[in-house]
Amino acid sequence: MTLDSVPRMQPFITIKQASAAYPVYVGRDLLDQVGRHLSPAGRVFVITSEGLRRRFGDRVAASFDPPADIVVIGEGEAQKTLATADAIVTALLDRGGRRDSMAVVVGGGMIGDTAGFAASIFLRGIDLVHVPTTLLAQVDSSLGGKVAVNHPRGKNLVGSFHPPRAVFADTSVLATLPKNEIRSGLFEALKGGVIGDGSLFELFEDRRNEILALQSEVLDQLVRRAIRVKAEIVSVDEREADLRRLLNYGHTIAHGIEAAMQYRGITHGEAVAWGMIAANAVAVRRGILNEELRRRIDSTIAAYEPSPLPRLDPAAVLSAAEHDKKNTGSARIMVLPRAIGKCEVVEVSDEDVKFGIEAVLR
Repeated sequence: MTLDSVPRMQPFITIKQASAAYPVYVGRDLLDQVGRHLSPAGRVFVITSEGLRRRFGDRVAASFDPPADIVVIGEGEAQKTLATADAIVTALLDRGGRRDSMAVVVGGGMIGDTAGFAASIFLRGIDLVHVPTTLLAQVDSSLGGKVAVNHPRGKNLVGSFHPPRAVFADTSVLATLPKNEIRSGLFEALKGGVIGDGSLFELFEDRRNEILALQSEVLDQLVRRAIRVKAEIVSVDEREADLRRLLNYGHTIAHGIEAAMQYRGITHGEAVAWGMIAANAVAVRRGILNEELRRRIDSTIAAYEPSPLPRLDPAAVLSAAEHDKKNTGSARIMVLPRAIGKCEVVEVSDEDVKFGIEAVLR
């Protein structure tokens, strides 16, 4: 049986946002099928890193007829910059990219955000397809249409909204990830359980050993449930006006931690884990969350073993958090849990934020 004779799979879900609707495919061994599910009008460019090109990018490029061109960028959070986005734009121009071209981004959150941002500004925006290769990207960053690069003053401060044409989450690639990358994605998925799906949270509570062993059935179930949580939120609120801010649970202080650590020594998901613990402490302080539920959430996060934090200056974390893009005007905004599966957006004081930071640093 040839690949062309294999029936096209149906999307797991179609995300319908105000500006676009796009399918999300979830399954195993999807890399060789990406091109079969798309009908590009012009040239296709696969944007990835050198290491990911050898492992995944060549296969995705070969799924197109004719095969896609490959644009290679550097890896690591330090590469998530305007300079890298400019280099992608230059490469597309050098290789004959036009308005009808398509960018197929193969990689994790850093590559997806950076290359996605470049696609959004190239000739005022070209078609974008995400092929996320990390758990974090599959359950979070590839969905919703937000693309961005970092600025010296904070994370994701330069960006835009550019919904993809499609997302292909191949769960078979997750077995190749190092443990810290798996944990990074697990914390973002666990976040989804706290903000909108109690049964997803219970999956984390009850099946820890199977999840950490990457048992395929439970891992695929986890990915699908986490995707559904995010899909339901971004379909209602595309541009983070209201409901979408719930996705920022744990992120206010997490971004401060990442910036204070100069984006080294900790993954984004691990920073979010500590940020969730900090938010839980603030929620108890504010009388929004009871102590029993705080302990339950915190202990589940701890069971997946985020990397310990080094000695950090609380003032440095607070200063970095001040540039968090979710703050509005002079008000500080945090997402705080009221129950498992229910969070709310709350205006908080500097003292609240300091309390949360100190709760995870002491």
